[in-house]
Amino acid sequence: MIEEKVISYFNRFPQLRILFFFDENNEHLEEVQKLNLSGIHKEFWENNPFSLKCKLTEELVNKKVLLHLPLPLPVDKESSQNFPLMGLLLANKELQLDNVGTFMEDYNLQRHQKALIAHYISELKYAGVQEVCKPILNPSTLTEAALQKALFSAFLKFKNIESWWLQVAKLLTLANYSDQSELQRVINKVTNLNFENEVIRHLKEATGVAIQKINKESLLDVARSILYNKLTQTIPTAKNTDPYGNFKITDSTQLTRLNQMLQEVEKNATLKSSFEELLESVSNDIRGAKLIEVYGDEGEFSEFNTEMIWAVVNKIQDHLASAPAEIIKKIELISLQSNIDAEVKNTLKYIVQIAKMQLRINVIATYILDTPEDYILSYTSEWYKIDSNYRKAIAIYKNLNFAEIPIQINLDKIHEELNTTYEKHTDVLNREWLKCLNHFNFDYSKIKAPKQYDFYNTEIEPTKVKVVVIISDALRYEVAYELLSEMHSDSKNTAEIRYMLASIPSKTNVGMAQLLPGKNKKFNNGDILSEGISISGTDNRTKILQLQNKDAHAYQYSDIEKLNQSAKREIFKKPVVYIYHDVIDATGDKKPSERRTFEAVKEAINELKIMVKNLHATHAVTKVIVTADHGFLYNDREIEEKSLEQLPSIDIVQSHNRYFLTIDNSLRDLGYSFPLKATTIFEDDLHVTVPFSVNRYRKQGVGHQFVHCGGSLQELIIPLIESSRKLEAVTQKVSPLIINKGALKIVSNILKLNLLQEQEVSRTHKERLLSIGLYNNLSLVSNEENIVLNYTSEAPSERMLRVELLLTSEAASEAFLKLKIFDNEDKLNPLIEELIQNNTLIQTDF
Repeated sequence: MIEEKVISYFNRFPQLRILFFFDENNEHLEEVQKLNLSGIHKEFWENNPFSLKCKLTEELVNKKVLLHLPLPLPVDKESSQNFPLMGLLLANKELQLDNVGTFMEDYNLQRHQKALIAHYISELKYAGVQEVCKPILNPSTLTEAALQKALFSAFLKFKNIESWWLQVAKLLTLANYSDQSELQRVINKVTNLNFENEVIRHLKEATGVAIQKINKESLLDVARSILYNKLTQTIPTAKNTDPYGNFKITDSTQLTRLNQMLQEVEKNATLKSSFEELLESVSNDIRGAKLIEVYGDEGEFSEFNTEMIWAVVNKIQDHLASAPAEIIKKIELISLQSNIDAEVKNTLKYIVQIAKMQLRINVIATYILDTPEDYILSYTSEWYKIDSNYRKAIAIYKNLNFAEIPIQINLDKIHEELNTTYEKHTDVLNREWLKCLNHFNFDYSKIKAPKQYDFYNTEIEPTKVKVVVIISDALRYEVAYELLSEMHSDSKNTAEIRYMLASIPSKTNVGMAQLLPGKNKKFNNGDILSEGISISGTDNRTKILQLQNKDAHAYQYSDIEKLNQSAKREIFKKPVVYIYHDVIDATGDKKPSERRTFEAVKEAINELKIMVKNLHATHAVTKVIVTADHGFLYNDREIEEKSLEQLPSIDIVQSHNRYFLTIDNSLRDLGYSFPLKATTIFEDDLHVTVPFSVNRYRKQGVGHQFVHCGGSLQELIIPLIESSRKLEAVTQKVSPLIINKGALKIVSNILKLNLLQEQEVSRTHKERLLSIGLYNNLSLVSNEENIVLNYTSEAPSERMLRVELLLTSEAASEAFLKLKIFDNEDKLNPLIEELIQNNTLIQTDF
């Protein structure tokens, strides 16, 4: 618009030489700088009146000049006398932008709209404002209400005309700025144009709060009301004890509008963060801890903010051992919220894992079972989950930012009790398990369970298809179960898990030897031989494998990883391939790095998941088996020196911190002693001694937190995952289930529902993509939520999610609507269809 006016001035006044443009606040400076005016020179005032005057009267005397000045127009005698270029100004002209007639011509407005434009021309003259207002600057849509809405959008620096909900929200955020100049700028503009009352009216409609004037404190008071009602709108006010009760909005229409504003803000990525900062700021006034004190942690709050969650944690932290089920339920319902701070969420996850571990321990009626098979069945069906919960709790704990957690949350005590509980469990469990094994003389031949030393004969030799065996060092059973869940996220994967009983001592070379073929195996003082060939190194293992299958081969995972795809394709054409993967043991078995064992577990799971999928999908391997040489025990706190047991000083063939080998069994007072051949297929006449439970022997130079080689269930129960992959995706998908089905109602234009994924993603059930919305007949009358059901956890509580649907204004008067949940691949036939009562029935256009 400036360019056109400048050209117009010089065209209309051929003798005009200097066109003065007074731009007091530099609002048009950028636009002027960008102007490309043919035949017109641009000059800028730089507080240089003398040199500028000389330049204009001498150097530029024959040129047409647009002179930009960041000064007010001299309008009175005093300012005219003080303006050094007044003579030139009188001889030339001033560029004016507030030409109402020109403006109306530009936008083809009608004569009766001139008074409206004249009233607002002081702002409409700016190009930036016009750009925002452009959609309503036409004869058919221009009204004062529409213009005020557009102007206020421009004042708030929106790029487009936004809803009053977003404008009110943006206005409120300005009150949270330390520099109040921006808020004051907006206030001045609406005040100067005399529509402050219109803004206040819309603010009340959006928030339910009436204010007299727009200022920082009144806006912060509105924010306090928003926060309070956002948290408490679903519970009646405790008038005598709630210090914030005066903020309560009881009118359903106002609550509806407030919720719609909050929903609009939630969808606006730019505004969302600053609005959350505003509510966080006023949470110092609306104290979440006080709300929990007044209404209790059982209060049916519509939402929990950070302080409220910390208050709940503070109340429950002393009851993890006595009421874990109640704590799990409480925290998981809170965790369904989508807007929880990351550190709070991690703390809740930590506590849930502790509570789940405690709950599983609490339900163990007795650790004394009749047979080894009973122990193995109990461990592989339920007890392994205790180890998993402990591992996950420790992993989360090590990543917590303690500086962000309130001091009243006694994490030291919680963590100490976690370790004490877990250590007691593993000690008592394995003390009884080993007693039972001892009763059977550690004779594996009498135990009806798959043995590690039978692996090749039972799993590989009968196989008629191409098979890859991945042996992951120290991949214990509970870790493999998590790996299995991760593998199931592949829609074509059909893996399943079994177990085997590893040999004792449960050490790497013993386990590796048992997994290789060969009838004639010797311990050979630790340099183990199979058919006279040392089992050390992949070259020797290849030789052993080729005694059974001439085309078989063994590789290290690290060597495979370095190869290009062409080389890998050649390798996996072989009928039998053994791959040795070492991440967990490589980290845990070294004293300096054993504290990072659980980090290594996560890395191992990720590597194995990717490798298995690539073997199937890229290299057409029909069958992949993942197993281990042994498991491990891990305690997160250091084992005290005084807790270590003394190894004998004489007659030891070999020893470590969980076993020693001797010629005879004369040292039975130091643990259970039994023939090496009882749990292996070695024929050497040696005896193994292991501690009576999870005790460690004192061994110099080694770590004692991560251990194996002993006879605990965690060390001996090893996984056998058998994976195959179908050409097409498994067709059966997981199913959604509405948890609070009977209580569903639309309140304040919002429907909140909790969904449960009925089955975990597994070999037989794969993920499902859902589309969820409210419908009036066939028309969608709410937001449409797209949800992926892909949870792999066995625990139903870990397969829950919350969905919120906001009703549109068009359907607000409908008494009943239908909730429909579709599979995204079939939008004609809903999986779930429920009639929902609308308790709102009021809605206004906003």
